[in-house]
Amino acid sequence: MAGLLGGARRLLERMREWGMADSKFEGNNPHGISAATNPGVAAYREDVFTLFPFAEEAKGWLREQIGFEVQDLQSTRGGGYWYPDQRKVFLFTAQYEAAIHELAHAWWHDRRIGQEDAMMEATIALSSETDRRYARMAHLAYGYIHGIPEQNWAGMLVERNDWEMYAGLASGMMADLRLVPPYVRRFYEGLYRLLPDDAPSPAALAPHG
Repeated sequence: MAGLLGGARRLLERMREWGMADSKFEGNNPHGISAATNPGVAAYREDVFTLFPFAEEAKGWLREQIGFEVQDLQSTRGGGYWYPDQRKVFLFTAQYEAAIHELAHAWWHDRRIGQEDAMMEATIALSSETDRRYARMAHLAYGYIHGIPEQNWAGMLVERNDWEMYAGLASGMMADLRLVPPYVRRFYEGLYRLLPDDAPSPAALAPHG
């Protein structure tokens, strides 16, 4: 734990040293500072890959194939987008949950073809899961499938939105496959490593959400 927190402190020090240029919005397409041109953003992406159990295959593919931009490294408020036409992940801030979510979108985008129904069926099964080890993720999946009436939200199944189910479960478990049953884990093979049962929670060790 001390090593991870020390790494986070070093990252923050590097952010202050390098500084961040102002980002801008053009129409509905926000622009941030790119990992390809700014060492602070590249370091943050590596921090995400180090703190959370991304597989080596996924880390290499995401570095090479997907653009990665952050608007404000000094904030952790969250939010972001996946732009498939630009092959780009854009984050408003350096929140780990948002990074995991948008990177999952990027990974799933091409790999979902032919797997859409199977992913939705797995989410439906998770929404009814009775194993207490998966209770938190089952509750999340229940909302995806059945909606949240008090929030006037019909859920994702009515729109057959497999891509948000995928990314939502990814960020809901914070890349920790132990929190979902095997019939869900299989969709994340290649993206995340399955941690040993006695390993600490990556989210609990992370310096912020």
